[in-house]
Amino acid sequence: MTRPLLLLLLMLSFAAQANQPIYKSTDAQGNVVFTDKPPAEGTQREEVKLQRLNTQPAPDVATIPAARNATPEATVEPTVTITLPADQTVIPMGQGDFIVEAKATPPLVNGEQLLLQIDGMPAGSPQAAGRWALTNVLRGGHTLSVLRLNAAGAEAAQSSPVNIQVMRPFNIQNRN
Repeated sequence: MTRPLLLLLLMLSFAAQANQPIYKSTDAQGNVVFTDKPPAEGTQREEVKLQRLNTQPAPDVATIPAARNATPEATVEPTVTITLPADQTVIPMGQGDFIVEAKATPPLVNGEQLLLQIDGMPAGSPQAAGRWALTNVLRGGHTLSVLRLNAAGAEAAQSSPVNIQVMRPFNIQNRN
């Protein structure tokens, strides 16, 4: 049998099955049963008529908005912004402990990381989270910035600098 003929017969068998009636009956235990085979003679049965399926044709590719078909060249340029503390914040008297938070736009993807810098020097290792809890920061003025690093570790973006002032008691013994 040739392939096209076999395919035609197969399609016709599916079409014939789709037009088979469906029967609804109740068994001896009172359970409702749906089947494509007629129940035994003498069993009360009802033929169920299926309504036409609700279908929707696939959309025409030409009508999809351009934003969905954006090429990688049209994507948003990655940025990073320090959201906490605000520029010119004064960290009050204490141990020099405070939180730094940064937001990456668009969000970080596979392998990207953030690196906090204090006065141009890394404050720890790169990380995927945009939150750092700093402790014992020396008194005086400091400039904070966050680098967005790509998967290869190269700089993809840098935040605008945020200047802070840490107010700590002057300790003559530690000369902090």
